[in-house]
Amino acid sequence: MQEDKIPKIFISYSWSSLDLVLHLAERLTSHGVDVVWDKWCLKEGQDKYAFMERCVNDPEITKVLIVCDEKYTAKANNREGGVGDETVIISSEIYGRVKQDKFIPIIAERDDEGNPFVPAYIKSRIYIDLSAPETYEEEYEKLLRNIYEKPLYRKPKLGKRPEWLDEENKNFFPLTDLIRQIKGSQTSKKLHALISRFIEEYISTLKSYFLDSSTPQQVYENFVKMKMIRDVFLNFLTTIGETGEFAAEIMGDCFEKMHNTLTCAKGFDSNTRQAKSSDYEIYRIHIWELFICVIAYFRSLQDYESINCLLTRTYFLTASSLDDTVWATNYIAFRHYSKVIEECYKPTTDDKDKFTLLGNELCCKRDKVPFFSGEALAEADLFLYQVGNALKLTPEESSQRLADYWFPTCYLYVKQPLLEWKMMRSKRFCEKLYPLFGVDSIAALKDAVKDCVYDKDMRYNRSFDAAPSILCSIKLEEIGSVN
Repeated sequence: MQEDKIPKIFISYSWSSLDLVLHLAERLTSHGVDVVWDKWCLKEGQDKYAFMERCVNDPEITKVLIVCDEKYTAKANNREGGVGDETVIISSEIYGRVKQDKFIPIIAERDDEGNPFVPAYIKSRIYIDLSAPETYEEEYEKLLRNIYEKPLYRKPKLGKRPEWLDEENKNFFPLTDLIRQIKGSQTSKKLHALISRFIEEYISTLKSYFLDSSTPQQVYENFVKMKMIRDVFLNFLTTIGETGEFAAEIMGDCFEKMHNTLTCAKGFDSNTRQAKSSDYEIYRIHIWELFICVIAYFRSLQDYESINCLLTRTYFLTASSLDDTVWATNYIAFRHYSKVIEECYKPTTDDKDKFTLLGNELCCKRDKVPFFSGEALAEADLFLYQVGNALKLTPEESSQRLADYWFPTCYLYVKQPLLEWKMMRSKRFCEKLYPLFGVDSIAALKDAVKDCVYDKDMRYNRSFDAAPSILCSIKLEEIGSVN
């Protein structure tokens, strides 16, 4: 239906449903529907049968509402009176056009057993049920949406064939089998041995994604393909979370090992003397994504102690793709901006006007429910920036490649303020947050977040909106103000 076209409908009914039809006709008219109803349109002396036939066959009338109660159903089935005449016309139209969606049964009455009264010739059609007051409004909305061709549930636009379908088959069985063994482990010693084996196997499998002298497009396509192995890791994460082990320590060790093995050429060949930083770009992106996912998982559990462990621990990380010297730093080292994708590849794509290609991919195309929706990942990324401001972390040693803050790549995809900060009005909830900030009182919590104010420069160059801070959601004096 054209946006500016007024829908026109005809109502077929029996006098026994007059009150319902009158109310329905008036309400539809008030909602912009041109209602053709005999009480309004048929005058004395006019041929009622001709009027009915003209309305049913009129191409300008987009819908015919058939109001079905006990009397209407009986007359339709027995072909009696005006209803019988309309039935002859309508049924011939329906049977003559199998795919006809012009005729909509409206249930006005049910029998003593709760079955709707519907004439036999339209019994198989999906109907609108206006017989029950408790569901009337919901059903009326469905009718109005049908008339305007604005359904509540719409088939989404057909997307592109996933690029990772074309990748060569990779054998994830060793990884998934280890996850199954972890789930069934009976002793702590065996559990930790299996976890170590999984991490080694995961890193080994990641190495198969290495591309020597890769182009920016190949780096991006490789990132898209790696969703499958990322999802294997997320299954590992949730499995560890269910074992009762302190998963944050395991994850911290895992990130350190992945970084030092996969972002440095000597993790592939200890004797190498040359390396291109772009060859290891995909691994820096992968670690960045995994870290956000891990925070999203712990945040969904409100496991703020584990988040604090990951954010405040010291990581000993290699400094470059060729230098395997380790530096003492913090989680901010896992934040990665990919010039290869954002500055070299994105301008060549249809998405060149997006603020971030990686952020768009992460938040819009890589959902894994229930813990890793696009919204949850966007919020976790923003959360890392906001909490980092409160923790005031700085690298213990200096290195030119280590940043001093976490820029939230995905902040533009966050739909509403983070719930934790709005809930800090509650003293009880503040106590849950104490482990996150490493404090033990409301006063100490206020002191930790007092400088977490809006920074207008924390934004993309062309964006009007900067990333919000903790104190964008709550005033300092409101923290702990209610029970």
